[in-house]
Amino acid sequence: MEFTNQQLVDHLFTPLRANFSSPRPDGSVILALLDESDSTVYSRVLAKPQLDDQNAFAQSLEDIRLELAVRAGNIPAELRKTLKEQDSVLSYRTA
Repeated sequence: MEFTNQQLVDHLFTPLRANFSSPRPDGSVILALLDESDSTVYSRVLAKPQLDDQNAFAQSLEDIRLELAVRAGNIPAELRKTLKEQDSVLSYRTA
């Protein structure tokens, strides 16, 4: 993985340590977040388009951060506000 991306990921997910797999045949890689005992606490496949486009890569990292925050019970204020505005009910349309 590109060195600048590794530094960004390490910074975003501290105290977890990020590890990127070797590229798979389709160009995707697996991002694994490891704790202090080197146990994988989270992993996600990042597709080649996510890796090639800096904006898509950054959005993928934000999605992971949000997922980890929700799992930990730390819903970000912006998401809480959105849920309150929607009365915590999402509208679904049937085709």
